[in-house]
Amino acid sequence: MLPLSFPIRTVGANLLFAQEHMATMSLHDLTSIPVIDAHMHVFPPKLFQALKSWFDKNAWEFMKDNTAEGFIQTQFDKGAAGLVLMPYAHRPGMASSLNEFNADLIRRFPHTAGMAAIHPQDENPREILKRAFEELGLCGIKMHCHVKGIAPDDPAMFPIYEAVIEHDRVINMHAGREPALEAYGYDVHTVSGVDRVENTLRRYPEMKLVIPHLGMDETGRFYELLDKYPNLYLDTAMTLSDVFAVDFDREKMIEHADRILYGTDYPHIPHAIETELKALLALDLGEPALKQILSENASKLFGVDPKL
Repeated sequence: MLPLSFPIRTVGANLLFAQEHMATMSLHDLTSIPVIDAHMHVFPPKLFQALKSWFDKNAWEFMKDNTAEGFIQTQFDKGAAGLVLMPYAHRPGMASSLNEFNADLIRRFPHTAGMAAIHPQDENPREILKRAFEELGLCGIKMHCHVKGIAPDDPAMFPIYEAVIEHDRVINMHAGREPALEAYGYDVHTVSGVDRVENTLRRYPEMKLVIPHLGMDETGRFYELLDKYPNLYLDTAMTLSDVFAVDFDREKMIEHADRILYGTDYPHIPHAIETELKALLALDLGEPALKQILSENASKLFGVDPKL
């Protein structure tokens, strides 16, 4: 097992979780700007429970148990204006059923957009994605390099990228190096990082790519890539609270506000939904930047019609 190389402030996070669940508040109490969560996970019940158990043991404790439908309703009850819903495939053969599951959710919940799951070892991934995009109405794909054990610049990923580009969709890909959790059982730095992302963007500069968590420990270098690649975006999920020690750079966030998306990673988080929003508002980025980060960028990129 490998040591965790990036600090997780688990004690503080668990205390924050306990405190904020005693007195949570509406997003409308915090800001009048519509808030689209561009990074929310959804899974069928059995898979969610397996994920929750794994994270509880190996990383941090999730929110309370619920179904995907219950978590979505909680978000809207808290005041979310829109949601981007993301499952991801942990192994080959899962993608099609996850895509059906997510397509059903976006049909039943207005003001949502859904990402497709795919695995590079799926049989005929381009056909799976063609159906996900053309028939199921999904707006992109969610990939996690640590979970799949495959780097963004691995040639096995190229057919997936080409399908995304062909259909003018978006990829949210966890390709940053952290958190490098011991439980993965291998050095995740070997399949991730800013250099491997740039290799990918050099080959596919037209691809719309979102790197979540502000790239985590390489945020500064990912900001530099924003200047070079106009179709690259970053999201803020789990970087503004006290869970991770991320150097997010307030001035850079203002400079690149048109390419940053607000996200929470809900429900895979150890704190209340509004924690990240409180932290973002405390940065005092100014209303123009906040409007872009909180809703305008996600609405344009994912086609989310915000609830006003």
